[in-house]
Amino acid sequence: MPYIIITIWYPTDIVKVVTERYFEMLKKYPFDKSLGKETIPVSVTTGKTGVKAMSVMETKRENLGEALNWAGKRMTMFQDIKGLEYKTRVWSTITEALETVGMPIPK
Repeated sequence: MPYIIITIWYPTDIVKVVTERYFEMLKKYPFDKSLGKETIPVSVTTGKTGVKAMSVMETKRENLGEALNWAGKRMTMFQDIKGLEYKTRVWSTITEALETVGMPIPK
């Protein structure tokens, strides 16, 4: 089961704008349980460069395309916020990664 990991980062002076948009996004695009599981709905940290947040969704291979489209729709709601950046990545489990090189996990 692959993971869709979304990371966003932004300066602290736009926290209120980002937070308000986040709640709007949740109303418009609530989590779709048919696409997978919210492993980490949102985790947040801060540092010298501002705020960094991450979400992790576990999905089935057959739902990956649809789940990525759904995640993309959610993230488009943040695209007009100046100073906010994000990236979406798909991570494989170790079993999936080893399968791609023909090496199953030893039993």
